[in-house]
Amino acid sequence: MKKGREGDDEDQDLWNYVTRGIKTYDSPKKHVPPAKSAARKLKTLRDSARPYIPEAAIPTGKGFDRSTETRLRRGELPLEGRLDLHGMTQAEAFPALYKFIRSAVAQGKRTVLVITGKGQRFEGVLRTKVPQWLDDPELARYIIAITPASPKDGGTGAFYLRLRRPRQH
Repeated sequence: MKKGREGDDEDQDLWNYVTRGIKTYDSPKKHVPPAKSAARKLKTLRDSARPYIPEAAIPTGKGFDRSTETRLRRGELPLEGRLDLHGMTQAEAFPALYKFIRSAVAQGKRTVLVITGKGQRFEGVLRTKVPQWLDDPELARYIIAITPASPKDGGTGAFYLRLRRPRQH
């Protein structure tokens, strides 16, 4: 760390906190706890680095089973459709989502990707609204499972959907 920069003491406190449990073989020093402010800063840094999706954002009882989700994330389960809602308003996005899902089910597609975008500070309007719309009875009847996408497919700004098979008459 360069001397003379503002915040050097805070950086050093944070570094001391992070490295406090590291011991070398030739160092008989005992652990000295860091200042409380450094611990608070580390928690803030750790929490802000991890994208957050509230559990309420995923419709209840609509999670993928473990094996299907693993196959999907590994790319072993093909995505049969993709809808990108970037740049759409809510008024444009809902009808597009509804039409996309109905069409995909009618075509017998099972696994699709819906991209909402992350929005600012992971609080995008569509990122929040799409799971709510998917929980609506009009759309929920077509959906077996929903889960956030893996980073290669959009991460927390996208969702994988597992759709029901069309009914045979």
